[in-house]
Amino acid sequence: MKTERRKHPRVDFVVQASFAAEGLERKDQRCENISMSGLLLRTEAPLPVGTRGRLLIVLVCGEERLEVRAECRVSRVMEDAGGKAYGMGLEYISLDPDSSIALYNVVRYQGGLDRPEGGS
Repeated sequence: MKTERRKHPRVDFVVQASFAAEGLERKDQRCENISMSGLLLRTEAPLPVGTRGRLLIVLVCGEERLEVRAECRVSRVMEDAGGKAYGMGLEYISLDPDSSIALYNVVRYQGGLDRPEGGS
């Protein structure tokens, strides 16, 4: 039986993102498995573990556009059974307050967080 080690629940949420680090930018990558502590960014060319950079996720809901900006570090490289890289785990180092609220609402809406008592 596999034990869940995560402090924050992850939810399936697919959205385009960009990650810039060390003069390189991974634009229009797909992020998924998002949580309040990090996410999985799909890429066939992951950066080395420990690489720090800036993440941008743009959320569009009707006419409203929200940006989630975070300083992140690559926490792990994801590989398939054959050893081929398919993504990198990013851990948030810092989030500004607006980005934190937007991210919280995404995770909550997708069912990753319990609603407070009396909440709808």
